[in-house]
Amino acid sequence: MHKTIAFAALAAFAAGAAAQTSAPTAPSAHAHHANDAVRHAAVSALAPHCLIQNNNTGQTLAPGAHDDALFKLLSAQPRCPENALIFRDLALANKLTLKPAMVANRGFHNPLPQGSFSFFEAVTGSYGGQTLVPGDWFFGHFTAASIDNTALTSTLSPQQAATPNNLLLETLVWDPKKQLYNFYEIRGTGEGGIWFYRGDSADIQADIANLDRAYDPSQPVFMGPLDGGKATLPRLRCSGCHMNGGPIMKELSAPHDSWWTSAWPLDLGALRIAPEFKPILDNVVSATEFAAWIKAGDEKLLGNASYQKQRAALSLQEQLRPLFCEQEVNLDSDLLPLEAADTSIAVPSGAFVDQRLAADVVSVPMQKALYVNALNLFQSQFIDYQSSSFANSVQPINQIDGDHAFETPVKSHSDRLLAEKMVAAGLIDEKFVYDVISVDMTRPMFSSARCGLLQLVPAGGTTQDWHAKFEQALAGSAAPAAKSLLADLKDATHTPAYHKAQAKALLAKIQANAAQQNAVNGYVRLLAQRRIAVFQAQISQHPQGQIFEPSFRLIFPTLQLFGKDQQQIAYGGVPGQYWLNPASGAVELTP
Repeated sequence: MHKTIAFAALAAFAAGAAAQTSAPTAPSAHAHHANDAVRHAAVSALAPHCLIQNNNTGQTLAPGAHDDALFKLLSAQPRCPENALIFRDLALANKLTLKPAMVANRGFHNPLPQGSFSFFEAVTGSYGGQTLVPGDWFFGHFTAASIDNTALTSTLSPQQAATPNNLLLETLVWDPKKQLYNFYEIRGTGEGGIWFYRGDSADIQADIANLDRAYDPSQPVFMGPLDGGKATLPRLRCSGCHMNGGPIMKELSAPHDSWWTSAWPLDLGALRIAPEFKPILDNVVSATEFAAWIKAGDEKLLGNASYQKQRAALSLQEQLRPLFCEQEVNLDSDLLPLEAADTSIAVPSGAFVDQRLAADVVSVPMQKALYVNALNLFQSQFIDYQSSSFANSVQPINQIDGDHAFETPVKSHSDRLLAEKMVAAGLIDEKFVYDVISVDMTRPMFSSARCGLLQLVPAGGTTQDWHAKFEQALAGSAAPAAKSLLADLKDATHTPAYHKAQAKALLAKIQANAAQQNAVNGYVRLLAQRRIAVFQAQISQHPQGQIFEPSFRLIFPTLQLFGKDQQQIAYGGVPGQYWLNPASGAVELTP
């Protein structure tokens, strides 16, 4: 959008916000159900205020439908802000404070000509009787690189084209009445942008009801309500990533790979900056600060009584799923950039065991030279394997890895927080948590053995005797994982401290092995498998998006030694081919 148009629109919005009695103005967007391929008829040309389409009904939200600050702000406008930049201006005009964070979508050394970045902004201040604190409201928008053939350079520009269905803005905001987050989007219409309410935190729980459970095989993993006995698309696109219902940030822990930090600002290369982005870039906050706000949002949702009551009404399998399986994913890596002068890297312990088992052993040292040798052995390159051909992939520099070494999926902060809340509520105790996460200990993420035990949890809701029934089901199972868990549950000496000691001994073996090149080669093979597992897990089967955002985010290098068909799965390797033997601490072929 041209600045002059943006300023003119802002003037109209600011006047509407001040008077709230302006003459009716027709919105330029068209109403449609998000899951339909065809748009519905245009909304009334005499709409008195900004109208928001309800994803779940195909109709507009009624006045007063929600209590969140965004709904109140939009409802006060004579017409809707139709893209992210106009929305920013509207928020600032209403004296809200915006705190943007920035992530490089194609890796820290974001190569030209893509220039692909995302801004995620926290909103604080007061509006409509609600005081907004960090964690209450986030929104995201995206960039593109417009190539200037005359100047022979590229300009970092807003990705705000109003092409049909183009995602212009995504946002979640706390609703103090519901005590849940509401999720909204702006989508392009071909003429402008239209606002959609996609659903709330409770709708997400409904979308993922089938996840990792013994459900009807004729139904998809993610689905909306049945329509005449037939499955429908999920209620929210957002449920493909925000599976616990709150804000997310994959790179939640330091060093926040590919995010702007005060210690390690993003590399913009030769990109020129569009003037619309200058006030954003001038106020970018460090990812460390932004991550704290994400955690605050998680705590606000997962710890509040209303959400806990709604979770308690779910089936016991759904409640316990984030303990036995995965709902969200985080990424950890070495703390220092690979290009740093240090001769060793710190491999996150979460690559080998659950972080709770690792306790105070947060990383395992490894010689950088051995790690780089392993990357070269497997022909690792930070290359866009998703492009039409490898030959045409953009790779202006000869990178063999991401910005930080050994970036690995780890058990998410929100899944672990949910387990803590279940312990605090008395549903389970700490021993139960540690007994479960110690099953198949060296597969801390996406263990089919451990996750499969979820289906032995009694169906239906919570009952007084569910523990006894679960132990009976374990006793009746021939699965080794069931026998292992039952033995731990019945052995009072297998305390959390006992399990932590087992994990600590394993990590010591890994550290000793990591002095040898062959062992390091195995750990890199295992790392490739850990990454592939996310892409192939049920959490990545949402038809409208998934946590690692393939084709949009480029997070990991590709190990080109493996066949191209396997690369197309994700970055090389064969899922489940190798495992970490707890007896030796070495990576071996799966028996």
